[in-house]
Amino acid sequence: MHWEPDTSLIDAAREIAPIIREHSEEAERERRLSQPVLDALRETGLLRMTTPRSLGGLETDPVTRALVGEEVGRYDSAAAWTLENPLDWAFFCCRLPDEGAEEIYRRGADILIAAQFGRPLKATSTNGGYRISGRAPFVSNCHDADWISSTVLVDDDESAGGEPEVRMVYFPSEECEIIDTWNVMGMRGTGSHDISVTDMYVPKCRTFPMVPDFEPGSHYRGPLYRLPLVGAAASGIPTPMLGVARRALDEVTELARTKTPVASSGPLKERALAQIQLGRAEAILRSGRLLLLDTLSEAWRRCIDGDAHSLEQKADILLAMAHAMSSAVQAVDLACSIAGTTAFRATNPLERCFRDVQTMRHHVFASELRYGTFGQVYLGVPADFPVVAF
Repeated sequence: MHWEPDTSLIDAAREIAPIIREHSEEAERERRLSQPVLDALRETGLLRMTTPRSLGGLETDPVTRALVGEEVGRYDSAAAWTLENPLDWAFFCCRLPDEGAEEIYRRGADILIAAQFGRPLKATSTNGGYRISGRAPFVSNCHDADWISSTVLVDDDESAGGEPEVRMVYFPSEECEIIDTWNVMGMRGTGSHDISVTDMYVPKCRTFPMVPDFEPGSHYRGPLYRLPLVGAAASGIPTPMLGVARRALDEVTELARTKTPVASSGPLKERALAQIQLGRAEAILRSGRLLLLDTLSEAWRRCIDGDAHSLEQKADILLAMAHAMSSAVQAVDLACSIAGTTAFRATNPLERCFRDVQTMRHHVFASELRYGTFGQVYLGVPADFPVVAF
C-alpha cells in the first residue's frame, strides 16, 4: 500500500463522541440533527473530507472516510448520516464547471449540501440555464443545508422523440420549500423531508450531466476524484450502519454477562445458543466490514496509480457496499435475538439499532438488489442499475 489511513480524523471523531451522545435523543425527538452536533462536525473539519484542498478541503482518502463514518455511527446514526450524506454531494462537485464549484464554496469549505438522487425534478432549458419545478423526497438534513442538489429531467426534446437528459443541479437552500414528511421508524434524526421548487432558475454552471465519463474541474485533479461514483458511495453509505452494528454487538455482549433470562436457572452468557449467535454475528460483521475496506483500498490504489476502474471493478465496489449493509443488518438481528425482549424496550439501545438498520437496508445503492446488479455485470447482462458504470 502507498498510504495509511489518517488516524487524526478518526481521533477527531472520538473526541466529539460525548457531544454526539449527549444530543442523540434530542435528534430522535426533533427529527433533525442537534445544532451542537452539527457545529462539532464542522469544527473538526469532518464535513470537508471530500472537498479539494484548493477550496479549503481535506481530500481525504476513501478508507479513512469510511472509518470515520463507522466511528461516528457507533455514537449516533443521525450524526453519522449527516456527515456521510453531504460528503457525497461535495464529492460530486468535481463534475461541475469551475465557476459552479467556486460559487458553492465562495464563503468557505464548512458547508453542508443536502440532496436527493432518484426522483428527478422537471427542467427546461432557458437563458443559459434551466427552469426547474417539482417535488423530491428524502433530502436528508435539508433544514440545515446551505445548498440543495437534485437530479432533474430536462425534457426539451421529449416531444420531438428525443431522450430527455438527466442532470444534477445545485441551488441555495432558501430557494426551496421544505415539506414536513419525515415520520419514520428509524434514522429519525436525519431530517430527510421532501423539498419543493417552482419555476426556479439554475445557471448551467451549477449543473452537470449524469453520464459515466467526465473531465474533473481544475480544483479536482487529485487522485480522490478518480474514484468512481460507486466508490464515493461505498465510502459512506454503509459505514454508519457498520458503526450501529458494532454498538449493538458491544451492548449485547455486556448484557449477556449480567442478564438472567426469565424462567432460567443461569445467566444468559452460559447459554450455548447465545454464545453461537454472538460468534456468528461477530464473524458476519467483521467479514462484511473487511470486504468493504479491502475493496475500497484496492480502488484507492488504482486512483493513486492513475489506473482506470473497469466495469467489473466498479461492480466489486457495489457488491462490497451491499454486503457491508447486509452484514450490519444480520449482526443487529442476531444481537436482538440474543437479548430477547430486552432488545425491544424503548429504553434499550438495541431497539434503536434495530430500527435504524431496518430503515437503511433499503437504500437504493446498498440494498440486497445490488447483489443482482453485481451478478448482471459479471454475467454480461445489461445492469438494471446503470449507475454502476459511473
